[in-house]
Amino acid sequence: MKKQNLILSAALAAVFSASTAFAEAEVTGKIVHESAKFTNSGIGIGAATTSTQTANSHGKDVMKTETSAHIYIDGDAEELQEGATYHVELNLMRDSKGVGKYDGNESYTQRDALREAYVDAETNGYSIRAGKQQVVWGTADGMKLLDAINPTDYSEMAQNQMEDSRMPVWMVNAETDLTNGGSAQLIISESKGNKIAGLGNASGSAIAHTNGDSGNAFIMKGVDTITGKVHGMLNIAPALGKVAKFFAQYGARGTVDTGATLRSYTRVRVEDFVSDYSDLDSTQYQGDPAVYGYGSAVDFRGTCDENSDSNSTTCQASDLNYVSQTTANIDSRGAAGSNEDVTNLIDSTSTSSANWDVANPNSMFEFMDHASFSTFSTFMNMESEYRVEDASGVNTGLRYKNSTPSGVNYSLNYINGPDSNPYIDVSWEDASTGTKLYEKISDACRVIGTADASTTCATANAYHISSVALNTAADGTGTAHKFENTDASTGGAAKFVFTEKHADIQQFGGSFDTAVETKGLGPVVFRGEALYQKDVMTPIVNLAKLRIGAPVGAFTNQKTDYFKYVIGADITALTNMLVSAQLIQIRNLDFVDETVNATSSNTTTTGARYTGDTATMHLTNGMQKAEENKEFYSLFFSKPFGASGEHRWNNITMYEENGGKWNRLDAEFSIDDDTQATVEYNKYWGDANTQFGQLEAASNIQVGVKYSF
Repeated sequence: MKKQNLILSAALAAVFSASTAFAEAEVTGKIVHESAKFTNSGIGIGAATTSTQTANSHGKDVMKTETSAHIYIDGDAEELQEGATYHVELNLMRDSKGVGKYDGNESYTQRDALREAYVDAETNGYSIRAGKQQVVWGTADGMKLLDAINPTDYSEMAQNQMEDSRMPVWMVNAETDLTNGGSAQLIISESKGNKIAGLGNASGSAIAHTNGDSGNAFIMKGVDTITGKVHGMLNIAPALGKVAKFFAQYGARGTVDTGATLRSYTRVRVEDFVSDYSDLDSTQYQGDPAVYGYGSAVDFRGTCDENSDSNSTTCQASDLNYVSQTTANIDSRGAAGSNEDVTNLIDSTSTSSANWDVANPNSMFEFMDHASFSTFSTFMNMESEYRVEDASGVNTGLRYKNSTPSGVNYSLNYINGPDSNPYIDVSWEDASTGTKLYEKISDACRVIGTADASTTCATANAYHISSVALNTAADGTGTAHKFENTDASTGGAAKFVFTEKHADIQQFGGSFDTAVETKGLGPVVFRGEALYQKDVMTPIVNLAKLRIGAPVGAFTNQKTDYFKYVIGADITALTNMLVSAQLIQIRNLDFVDETVNATSSNTTTTGARYTGDTATMHLTNGMQKAEENKEFYSLFFSKPFGASGEHRWNNITMYEENGGKWNRLDAEFSIDDDTQATVEYNKYWGDANTQFGQLEAASNIQVGVKYSF
């Protein structure tokens, strides 16, 4: 618990314990049970256990069987101050199924046992609410813009009502009326990050990970790219380390298990191993024997023979797949990659086949087709680790509200503090010493059919090949990292580190609403919100860097400004049916979309550099590019029914640009004054590489009962 949490908790506890007036409390509550079942078959994102899995992971299994007791305690706090009151909400929850293994209470989620605890008081013209609470800014349906004081639990996407998914935090909330008829509000709150399935769970240093919410039905592709068992870089990194170790053994004729062997092959790439031996002579393929004295083309080509491929001049993708996946020893050279089809290193269905398509990559080696065998030295015996830096600090929020003489209600909003959405920083360090390491890229000259050690590439038919090494200095002038070292005194294998962070941002916004009388539709309420976000950290993907095997250079973050707005209209139709329509647009004001070279000298290896789509970028969709301007549309209906309107049904449909769709239909049935039954159907469909469409396998139906007392 952070320092500010302790202070606020202690103060609140002192208030409660100090006054006998609290003994006269009013206790109310509700008991809620919900059961949910998936309606679609298929493998949910992050649920697969191997890259070749085709069978259903959950089919139409139960999603949750959740029972919760919400207890509300309200009373006077007169001894604190005349007219003061207090409120406490307890949320005791148990889920016997537990989507994402959430089977009980969990702090700072919608399952928090202490949901709210605050004191209300009036002093010197200010209304003050101090304690754990939620503050609602904005009125958008289905998506939050101005409503940014409290973080949100997205572990079930946006299925739950906002008042439930919104996460209360400790804060001081002060509001006062102004002489011009308006009001001003000041909020100082603790900073907490949004709860996102698949993130927020630190791991130890390991060669394989099962990170937190693995298998959660609402994991997004963008998250799966980071922590997923099959497609996540967290697990792909050590898998590459196994493959690199094999090539070190094989290239050294089985005599030396060192990265130095691989560093000699500066002019040979993954692409060459797969399909392009014709450009190489034996000298090029073994590097510089005068310097290194070991390794030959025959050694590497031998893997072709091991995989029953007698072609002496060409290896194939199937051979690379064989090397990566098999657990068997290859002659005397020791074990191969031992990946067992767990991670998505290469698109395949077995150890003897592969689908090689670098124009449309969907596996790691296809993205790294120009990585040299020298670069594989970087990956040898590699480890990985996921770290979490909480959204520490405080948020400061200001809001001014007023109305115009013509009846337009408006607000001006400002928030300063850590972004509730995290970003992922990637870096290298020495696994033994913890020393930070940096990628150093060097170029070697390759001349077709000729061994040319020059670096100028002035010869006809010459071009550069880039290799990546690690260095203790960012400018490459430090100590080179020796990947083959196993002695802790000289350093160990490289560690690829993922760090979840929260950037400090500023948010400026405003809202309005007004009612207009029309002839055809009656009164129409027009409303809108706008938000300008400054310095949001946004992923930038560089496919040219990834092609040569430089993942830190390939996955960076850039400060980005966004402008977001929503325009909506509400009418009443068919006597008492509320109809609401919205347009939501998100505009990236610092959008990146260009083609770049791997290095200034290597113009042969090119690739796109662009703003990545945080929700959907994935190995299987080419690390999808974001939209510069993205639109969402929503339509909401709500209507009471029954003899006296005691029941109600609601339906919201959201459509996103590029074809993703989500529909939630729910109904509430009043059994008696204290008991309600509910039913809810959530359907996701559309393009599988959209925010909603990717969750098709998570479509579900829920039933519940609520008893109030």
